[in-house]
Amino acid sequence: TGIAYISNVAVKQRERRKGIAKRLIAKAEEQARRWGCRSLALHCDVNNPAAVALYKAQGFRCIKVPDGANWPEPRTAASSEFHFMMKLLPVTPTATT
Repeated sequence: TGIAYISNVAVKQRERRKGIAKRLIAKAEEQARRWGCRSLALHCDVNNPAAVALYKAQGFRCIKVPDGANWPEPRTAASSEFHFMMKLLPVTPTATT
């Protein structure tokens, strides 16, 4: 068990709104399950409402990180603010033989 982390989802401007990001996220979820992870996490720029909406529609929720928590911040401009978002992955029953 563990947490898989999506470091970046990027789709060319002209290719957006075609479901590509949703498919990329679904593939990341599949891989996380294969690794035995129980959740998937990411950081999302608070000033990118389209991305926040996309992740929420895919089941991610904003997680409040306690002040003083030792969590690595994304390396960007100091003025950038991010949501920490997480999705719990469904447990897939394993067949017993």
